[in-house]
Amino acid sequence: MAGIPLTTPAQIGATILSARRREGLTQAQLAERAGVSRRWLISLEQGQSERAELGKILDTLDALGLDLSVTPARRRSNELTDLLGDL
Repeated sequence: MAGIPLTTPAQIGATILSARRREGLTQAQLAERAGVSRRWLISLEQGQSERAELGKILDTLDALGLDLSVTPARRRSNELTDLLGDL
């Protein structure tokens, strides 16, 4: 499965929600597996955890069999730099 770039808390939450549903887990079941509270998980799935603890996010992803990887962001082409580079 190819990685999906996630750049906002809402995207991370939606990804976790989707994976949880695919696995047929309730919020309570996933929260127990990940060692987090159901309330915290609800907030995460709704994208409201702008300052969510990274360790808890990693535990939640692990409970779903998902990994987090970091790759260089694709930057939008800077048109001015491109133009100057052609001179």
